[in-house]
Amino acid sequence: MPVLGARAHDYRGNSPEELFAHIAGDGFRAIQLAFPKSFGVGYPVPEAFIEETAAALEKHRLHLAVVGCYIDPALPDKQDTRAQVEKFISALPVAKALQAGCVGTETTNFQKAGADRKKALPILIDSLKQMADAAEKLGVNIGIEPVYAHVMHNVEETLEVLEKVGSSRVKIIWDAVNMLSLETAKDQPGFFRMCYNAFRGRLCAMHLKDFAFDEKGEKPSRPLFEGQLDVPALLTLVKEHETLPILREEAIPERSVREIAAIDEILKK
Repeated sequence: MPVLGARAHDYRGNSPEELFAHIAGDGFRAIQLAFPKSFGVGYPVPEAFIEETAAALEKHRLHLAVVGCYIDPALPDKQDTRAQVEKFISALPVAKALQAGCVGTETTNFQKAGADRKKALPILIDSLKQMADAAEKLGVNIGIEPVYAHVMHNVEETLEVLEKVGSSRVKIIWDAVNMLSLETAKDQPGFFRMCYNAFRGRLCAMHLKDFAFDEKGEKPSRPLFEGQLDVPALLTLVKEHETLPILREEAIPERSVREIAAIDEILKK
């Protein structure tokens, strides 16, 4: 059965010990940790803080599934893009030191990338090649997340990017909600099955959250099991994927114990 985890900055804690104690106490066994968002610590992370984090992870038996380092890897300006890539690369040694599953990022928001997605894709591919080269040298993984409104916005483009980058170190973080559009949401089970079949050999983590379309077609969040996400259809697909961390995103800590019980019930059927 997959391992349930949480995005750490949805919880509060002034130190790794305090934060991880709360997350593990609710029943989660894995985390996604963005050091700047949880602790205000930028990349590269000081060695002493890495050691403090490692000790707290071990004490509370938490697996660090994703080191969050969200960047814009496909900006029109080359210098801006290079600065983003360098920031990401500076997080890779943190993943190695903490034996993390990957360092994760989305791709650039399409509005920031310019009016032509086709022009943005080669920029993304070049950035990922540089990131993958650094990751290969350290022996760590990169996790990239397709998002419908971003440069890498569908299954076909994601597979194209993976092929052109050509590195086994580049994995996929799958957020089913972020890939949904008004059209594909009409058949969530079918769309999820298509995504999972395409990504399953490359998956390093999955995000889990809920949503409801508004009048503009945007997807504001909703508490899990109270929105429009077909949670059973999604979880049933991945329940046999024993190594997959399912990371609760936009968690409401007061609801976590109940949500974990409900997720476990679906996964055990």
